[in-house]
Amino acid sequence: MRALFAALVLTTTPVLAQGAKDAGAPPAALPGCVDVKTDSRYVPYGYNHVVTIKNGCSKLARCTVSTDVNPQPTTAEVARGATVEVLTFAGSPSQTFVAKATCTLE
Repeated sequence: MRALFAALVLTTTPVLAQGAKDAGAPPAALPGCVDVKTDSRYVPYGYNHVVTIKNGCSKLARCTVSTDVNPQPTTAEVARGATVEVLTFAGSPSQTFVAKATCTLE
């Protein structure tokens, strides 16, 4: 019964996002109109690491995302005014991660 209660608490407790720009990406790596946030979402058997890219620019943003947990770069195209979520790791045993994102406008 206690295990069930603990599982319910873990699945309903929000996880605070850690800003990717604060996590070590150089300021020049992101145009001022692109916002990047990170989120660690609890799922059974671990955490999904998600990087959310919001493009407030008037041009398409081409972004490359990597993390300290998954250093393999992932690319994403974010249309102007759009928001894209990039799953960088599924089922990680670690809740925390640090993301690096670079974006160029086209």
